[in-house]
This record gives sequence, structure tokens and C-alpha cells, in this order.
Amino acid sequence: MKKLKSLMLMTLFVSTTLFTSCSSDSGSDDPSPENSQGDYWPAAAGNQWVFSQNGTETSMKIVSSQKVNNDTYFKFDKLFVSSSSEVPGSASASIKKVQGDYFIKLDDINVSANGFSGKISGYEFIFFKDYLDVNKTWTGTYTQETTYTGFGTIKTTTKYTGTILEKGITAVVKNVTHKDVIRFKLKLETSLEGQSAGSTEAEYWIAKGVGVIKFNYNDSASELASYKIN
Repeated sequence: MKKLKSLMLMTLFVSTTLFTSCSSDSGSDDPSPENSQGDYWPAAAGNQWVFSQNGTETSMKIVSSQKVNNDTYFKFDKLFVSSSSEVPGSASASIKKVQGDYFIKLDDINVSANGFSGKISGYEFIFFKDYLDVNKTWTGTYTQETTYTGFGTIKTTTKYTGTILEKGITAVVKNVTHKDVIRFKLKLETSLEGQSAGSTEAEYWIAKGVGVIKFNYNDSASELASYKIN
């Protein structure tokens, strides 16, 4: 069990940086979504964003859409994946929009560490709310189970808190001026067997009609170098 806990703490890095099956008590703690104030992340097959970080460019493209009940999920080929991850991992990510709420859904994450292979169950959470005023927040929780072959299973619970920092601002990224920008932060706090297993925080700039134009995480910044909206 001690070895599994050690592996679990390593793979938490994968789960949070992939932003990156929810249990029955997972979800948002907030009331029903309100009307959107504009499309801050245009979702259509073929839409693509290219980000630059430390001279390296990484593309992020919507490759397909799928109807689930009354919701439409748009699947990415990758979503904010860091190539410097210490623990190799892969997962499919999708976005859906319900009025002014933007949800990110990740499927099960396959990981490999110290010669062991395993799986972290996927989750869904509210990434962004476009109608909130400055300093307003949204919160929620989700649970995950991590299983390594030959070991047991450990369950973690993550609380997320989003905060609107600025709204209606103008931001210049890579010499391109973007208007109607919202800046917000998202904090994840994870507990393992009732004890804190660490926290992460990222900051995002998202422009109406464009999508995410910049984000900071772990003392590094990624900026939008180019994009294509269908």
C-alpha cells in the first residue's frame, strides 16, 4: 500500500496537468447556469489553437463531436498537455457548453511510472463561467480512482475553485490585440484518504470569439501563436 501511495502521488501530476468516472457525489456546488454573455471558446470540428511555450509550439485541435443525451461534446486531440510531464500519461479530453458554463471532460487516463502501468478514472468539471462578475467564484468536487496492475486501488477527491479576476479587458499576446478578454484562475486541491495530497493553480486569459489566448501554470506561460476558427 505504501508503494501504491507513492505512485499515486506521482500520477496526481498527470491528472492535474492534463487539463488533464466521476462518482455520484461529484459535480458543481453552484446553482443552475445563467445565460451566456458570448462564445468565449468556439467549439466546432476543425477549430485549432497553436500555443508557444519557451520557443516550442504545441497545437490543440477539435477533431470530432458527439451527442450525449441533450449535450454535445467536442473532442480535442490534446488539451493543454505539457511535454515535460515526469509521468507519461494520455487521455481524451472534450468540451461542452451549457449556457454560460464551460465543462471539460476527461476520459480515463492511462499512466506509466517506475515500470508500472495503471489507470486513473476520468472526470468532468466546470472550467469557466462567462457570466460571473469580477471576484465571483464557482466551486465543485470530483473523485478519481487510481489502479496499478498488481496493486490495490486508491481514491482521491479534488475540490476546484474558479475565480474571475478581470473582465472586459484588452490583452496583447504575440503582438495580436484581443478585446473582450476575461482573466480567471482555477485552483485544484486534492486529498488522499482524508489527507491533503497537494494543490495546483493555473491562470487563464480567454477572449470572446477566440478561446484561451494565454495561460500560466507552474511558473511557466503558454501564449496563443495562431488559431483557426471555422
